[in-house]
Amino acid sequence: MVIRSYLTTALRTAFCCIAILLGLFLPIESFADGTQNVGAGDKGYEPAIIEVLERLESGELERALSLVELHLVNHPKSRIAHLLRADILNAQGNPFYEIGQGSALPVKDLQGLKHQIKARWQHSKVHSLVAKEKVPSSLLHIGDHPYVLVADMQNGRLYVYQNSEGQPELIRDYYMSVGSAGYGKQVEGDNKTPIGVYHVNRYIEGKRLPDLYGKGAFPVNYPNKYDRFLKRTGYGIWLHGTPSTTYAREPWTSEGCFVLSNEDLLDVAKFVSAEAKTPVILSDHIEWVGRQELDRKRRKFLSVVNKWQSDWESVDTSAYLSNYTTDRLNFGATSYHSWAAKKKKLNKSKTFIQVDIDVEEMFLYPGETDMFVVSFKQNYLSNNFQSQQRKKQYWKKDNLGVWKIIYEG
Repeated sequence: MVIRSYLTTALRTAFCCIAILLGLFLPIESFADGTQNVGAGDKGYEPAIIEVLERLESGELERALSLVELHLVNHPKSRIAHLLRADILNAQGNPFYEIGQGSALPVKDLQGLKHQIKARWQHSKVHSLVAKEKVPSSLLHIGDHPYVLVADMQNGRLYVYQNSEGQPELIRDYYMSVGSAGYGKQVEGDNKTPIGVYHVNRYIEGKRLPDLYGKGAFPVNYPNKYDRFLKRTGYGIWLHGTPSTTYAREPWTSEGCFVLSNEDLLDVAKFVSAEAKTPVILSDHIEWVGRQELDRKRRKFLSVVNKWQSDWESVDTSAYLSNYTTDRLNFGATSYHSWAAKKKKLNKSKTFIQVDIDVEEMFLYPGETDMFVVSFKQNYLSNNFQSQQRKKQYWKKDNLGVWKIIYEG
């Protein structure tokens, strides 16, 4: 990082402290910068904050002050901007060592604002190049979903991907806050945001909610079947807005929900639908891969499902059954041995089986090693039976490294 020669000793010290605070000297795994939503009449909330920080970096205090005051005209409830304005005024007449020095804010509030500044700065300055070429590895197959949401809870970011002829295309990203105790929800009241694959199941208008939830809410279907299998408890996990008293919440401040500013929530509402059951992938972190690598992964996991399909069509019951776990099948709801016996009896009367599947979605499951979930439409035809249904399967590698269906329903 180059410090311009005209900085005073005090400003040099100030910038170094800011840089250390914001993690500028730390080697951090790259991630993406999407298309920002820019409000009318200004550069947008986050770009304006970043420009103020850039002016501080270059020692242009007067310009930083004019920019932050303009930002406060557009966003008067921006607590970050109020904090930075106080710091800039303080730095004009005193040595400046760190953001928030001399602030009367409670320590927890000040730490939260610093954390938010760091998250926004890192996103803009450290992780901003990858999204043009890379995508989350979890997005194996988005089917006909028009949009998919992917949350990176480690770095406090929510990404919106559009379905572009079957390929995910990043169109938005937003600063996001999560549970006050972080993520990895286990029990009700632990104030953590869950990790997993979910879907939006309804919309609640802001006028029907307490002010805490802002301009509206999109609940997701936590706990899902896998959560219940793991005995995870709790409910009411929503994507929602912020109280009227503030623009954005600090990174870890909710009771387990994932939260956007009201401005961003209204923007993301253009892409999220309960009717379309918009998928929401709540990830502890995102693995970014190139599109060729994503295609390779997609083919790899589709081949796992296709093998199950061809084993079924072979009328070789043993081959078909080999695709299923014998340990707590369907998350413990099904006895493998009684179910397998029934399948063997049924298949004795089959002279042929034809199974056609149309994959609707397939995602790597976040927070788990070697696990994916797939949903599809199934058309089944045999010599004495036919049916049409939708299925969801959870696949996971067993101790021998073999893919097994652990749930089908």
